[in-house]
Amino acid sequence: MMIYQCYSCSRTTFETSCPWCSPDVSGTFRQMTPLDPSYYPDFQYQSKGIIKDLFGKKKEQSQLNALLENVLLKYATLKDPYFTNFIHTSRFSHNNQDSNSNINSERNSDYSEIRLFQEVLIRKGFNELEQLPSLLDKLLLTTSFNSIYSGFAREVKRHIKPTLTETLKSWIEEAGTTYRADLSLFLYYLWSNEIHYPDITFNEHAVKTPGTPLLSFDSIEKFLALCESIYFDILVDRLATRLEHFNPNKFVTMYLVDAMDGFQFEAFLVEIFQTIGYDVKETKKTQDQGADLFVTRFGKNMVIQAKNYSGSVGNSAVQQAISAKAFYGCDEAMVVTNSYFTRSAKELADSAMVRLIDRKELQNYLDDYNQKIIEDFQTNGVVVSHSIQPLSGRKTIVS
Repeated sequence: MMIYQCYSCSRTTFETSCPWCSPDVSGTFRQMTPLDPSYYPDFQYQSKGIIKDLFGKKKEQSQLNALLENVLLKYATLKDPYFTNFIHTSRFSHNNQDSNSNINSERNSDYSEIRLFQEVLIRKGFNELEQLPSLLDKLLLTTSFNSIYSGFAREVKRHIKPTLTETLKSWIEEAGTTYRADLSLFLYYLWSNEIHYPDITFNEHAVKTPGTPLLSFDSIEKFLALCESIYFDILVDRLATRLEHFNPNKFVTMYLVDAMDGFQFEAFLVEIFQTIGYDVKETKKTQDQGADLFVTRFGKNMVIQAKNYSGSVGNSAVQQAISAKAFYGCDEAMVVTNSYFTRSAKELADSAMVRLIDRKELQNYLDDYNQKIIEDFQTNGVVVSHSIQPLSGRKTIVS
């Protein structure tokens, strides 16, 4: 399982260091999370005679070998259900870890989730974590990556076609530009499921040779160029279709969005996110803790704060999204508006890793939504109705 996710940019790659990220200020490369924990550098060392273990003490090679092998064995035994369910039920995620700084913090009996989880594992026999506490965080990151891949694999499975180009087109038509981050994950899925295309030649030596990529980065760039070409053709075809079937009375414009009230805006966002492939759940209109919608895709949960404003959206909306993400234990948070964000709101969102969708990006979502209307028209000969009524006589939508 020689595939990694970059801790910094979240892209996937077969390289042991991210080919898209520059080294940090210290000159070292960003941390990489392998799908298989045995590919962490901790388990891939080579040494002559005496080596220095993670405690800074010296141990014989055989002793450290046995210790690390036991860690992998215990992880394999306890991964399901303990590690997997902790990822799904706790606030731990790739971008939200309360682990390293709080694992030993027990002031006023305020025990962190990671500290309690560590104790659960130790009581289940994972005593090595008392000696190597730094490995717990890495094992959790790998578990999170596995969860993402499992969701990804379920989605990609239905896009497999007779040729590579057909397969990529089917995937990109639904997933959009996510191929720029997930292409290596896609290619790994083909390899691990023994799906063969003459265009792809995997390096089978990579299985037994740590540090050897399954596909060279030059090959990845070649397939990325193919994806860009496919995506460009999809956009051209969509524009041609839209021009052919455009009916201004059926489409949803930004002006129609501007005329919505708060409940109508939330209801329309439900349709928008369902259209682009998310599972969507609305929150109750009282005591929502700053959450308006929950959306799920590829096993990742995201909370959304909806703001239909005529003026700029400030810090409070971002703070509400941050609070809702923590309260509900979501992986990501987003604020969507038909307006624009203040500079301070952007700075706060950037520091807290909250995604902001302003008027310009919302227009892209509207384009996808209207494209779906066209595609339904082509398939069924009718325009699928939606809950957003024309300005005259439009009813209030309350879920």
